[in-house]
Amino acid sequence: MNRIILFAAMAIVVTMASAAVALDNAALIGNWQLVKNAMDKNGKPCPFVGQQIEFTADGKMISGNMPMPFKYKVNPTKAETEAAITRNPELRGMEIMLATMGNAQSDWSKAPIVYGVQLKGNQFTMKVSGYTPAHYKKKK
Repeated sequence: MNRIILFAAMAIVVTMASAAVALDNAALIGNWQLVKNAMDKNGKPCPFVGQQIEFTADGKMISGNMPMPFKYKVNPTKAETEAAITRNPELRGMEIMLATMGNAQSDWSKAPIVYGVQLKGNQFTMKVSGYTPAHYKKKK
């Protein structure tokens, strides 16, 4: 009986630890500083990543190189993810973040900007098809 309780407790702790690092709006909110830029095969920087990015609680991504705030969505539905991967196959296996400019209502399955992303503590990676990954560190 004690083993069952111990096993159940360990399963809950592991589940909670996994959830703590899951990519969601709350985990992204704040300011991020670029530490390694995304480049294409010719060494040109990616226009969809900035030196600094701010993620807001209302779902906006703001950067100095963006003409206006982008709306973003993390943890898209299965259909939205499949549509994004179909258009960007090199992002297969990564978590997907979708982005669109402006405040227009979006069909997220057709989001014009697709990022492959990974969040580990205060380290955030964003990848756009055709570019190396950009790496960010959360500012305190």
